[in-house]
Amino acid sequence: MKYSLRQIIGLIIWWTEGTKAYKRKEYKNTWVYNIDVTNTNPEIIKLFLNFLRNDIGLDESRLRLQLQIHEGDNQEEIEKFWSKLTKISRNRFTKTIIRPAGNKTGKSRGTCKIRYSDKKKYLVLDSLLKDLLIQVIGA
Repeated sequence: MKYSLRQIIGLIIWWTEGTKAYKRKEYKNTWVYNIDVTNTNPEIIKLFLNFLRNDIGLDESRLRLQLQIHEGDNQEEIEKFWSKLTKISRNRFTKTIIRPAGNKTGKSRGTCKIRYSDKKKYLVLDSLLKDLLIQVIGA
């Protein structure tokens, strides 16, 4: 398969910044296949969402966003920023995690996690990544 630049970038973002499938012991070792990417850089988040929306095809209603901020940060403003950037309504945000105040309180836009839960889409991404790696490095 020949990959577009957007696809290559999207797959590399997921490979380096994403969560891979894992077993949940509390649920009898069932596998979890979330497509997650977490980053503080708005461009990384925007690029990854662009890839998901244009190349993977999403049911937007299943897309979630979670923020991690510090005490003293303006939660309202940070949530508005990420909602506007990602075009994800704030009613699809999960609970914002608030950490103890850091040394850059008020200067950060927080850490943004994109989550899409779909085993079939996860397996498509995994297959595309493996194919890309074979093409590039023979892995």
